[in-house]
Amino acid sequence: MTDLTRRAALTLAAAGSAGAVASLSTTASAAAPAGGPAGGASWTRLPDVPANTTDWHEAIPVGEAYWTQLGLAGPIAGAHGDHLIVAGGANFPEPALTATRANTLGKVYWTDAFVYSRRTRRWHAAGQLPDAVGYAATLSTGDGVLVIGGEGYRGGPGGTLQRPVEKFADVYRLRWDERRARLERAELPPLPRPLSYAVAGIVDGVVYVAEGGDFYGLDLSRPERGWATLPRWPGDPRTVAVGAAQDGRFFLLSGRSQGADKAWTFHRDAYAYSPRRRRWDRIADLPWCVTAGLAHPVGRTGLVVVGGDKDIDRWNLIEHHVALRAAAPPGSAEWQRQNDIVTWIYDHHTGFNGELLRYDTRRDRWSVDGWFPGPPPATTPAVDWDGDLVVASGEVGPGIRTPRVWRAEF
Repeated sequence: MTDLTRRAALTLAAAGSAGAVASLSTTASAAAPAGGPAGGASWTRLPDVPANTTDWHEAIPVGEAYWTQLGLAGPIAGAHGDHLIVAGGANFPEPALTATRANTLGKVYWTDAFVYSRRTRRWHAAGQLPDAVGYAATLSTGDGVLVIGGEGYRGGPGGTLQRPVEKFADVYRLRWDERRARLERAELPPLPRPLSYAVAGIVDGVVYVAEGGDFYGLDLSRPERGWATLPRWPGDPRTVAVGAAQDGRFFLLSGRSQGADKAWTFHRDAYAYSPRRRRWDRIADLPWCVTAGLAHPVGRTGLVVVGGDKDIDRWNLIEHHVALRAAAPPGSAEWQRQNDIVTWIYDHHTGFNGELLRYDTRRDRWSVDGWFPGPPPATTPAVDWDGDLVVASGEVGPGIRTPRVWRAEF
C-alpha cells in the first residue's frame, strides 16, 4: 500500500472512529480471585486510547484496516479540568516483532497527543508534541498537566535501532484549550540533569522529584528560583520506583538498582519525606516489590499502589540469559539460542502484580485492598482526576502494551 493510500485510509478510519471510541463504558468491581478480598474500589472502563496517526515509517502499518492502538508504555498522562490528556509514549508497532525479535525500528517513541472529554465521553486527536517523549514523571494540577523529564527524540518519532534515545531535562505544563481545540505548552525551569523513569508529587505547592540517587524540589509559587537539590532518602539509589504525595509527605516506594557486578536488586523498602520536618523517615516495608507500578492518594491517610513487578526470580532468569546472549558472538548459534530463551520467557510472561496494596499513613501499615480489574499495568502514570484514579494504557508484559483506560472511585 502506498503512502497516499495509507494516509487516505487513515483519514477515512478517523472520520468513522468517533462513535467507536465513545461507545465503551463498563463498570467492574475490584473483584479478587476466589477467597480474596473484594476491595474498596469501583472500576469503570473508559474508551480505549485511539490509534496513533503519524504515518512516519513504512515498517509501521499506520492506516491499514487492522491498525489500532497497541498501547503505550510511559505515556504523558494527566487530567486538566474536564479533559484527560494522553500523549507520547513508546511501543513496538511492527507486526509480529517485539522486544527480542529482529525488527527495523526497535522501541518506537511517539509524538501523537489525544484528549478525552468527560462531558462528551469521546477521544479527540490533539495534534503532535514537538518531541517524541516517554517515561516522564507527570502530575495533574489545576493549571495543567506537569511533565518532568523523560526520554525519546527531538523533533519527531524515532526508534531505538535508528539512533540512541536522548534523556530530557525539560519541565513544562500541558493545557487543553477547548475553545481553540489545541494543546498549549508552558515552560518551567529545567531539571538539574536529564532524567527519565522519575517519580514526583506535590506537597504544599512544591514539586518533589526522585530518581536514581537524586532528590529535587521546585516551588511552583517561585519557579524562577529553579530546582533545589535536596538530601536523598537513606536507602539505596534506585530507578523505576513508585512515588506519590499524601498526608503532607512525599512517599518513595520500591524500585530497582544495579550493582557494580551488574546484578539487580528489587527493593521493598519505603520512605517518606516531610517538608515541614525537612527529613526522611523509613516506613514499613512493602510486602513485595512494586517496581514500575503507580501510587494514588485516597482520602486523608490512604495510599493505594497498583501494578508493578514483584517476580524477582523471573527477572533474574531473564537477566541471566541476556548476559549469556551478550557474551556470545552476535548472530552465532549460541546468540540465537539465548535470544530464543529470552523470547520464550517473554512470550510466557504471566503479568504484573494484580493486587492493590493500601498503605495507612497514620498506622504505618500495608494491606491488600482488592485487585486490578484487567491485566495489571506497569510504566504508566497514576492520573488523579478530581480524586479518582485513572490508569491510561501502560505495559502489561515485556514489550506488550494495552490501550485500555480504567477509572477507579474509592
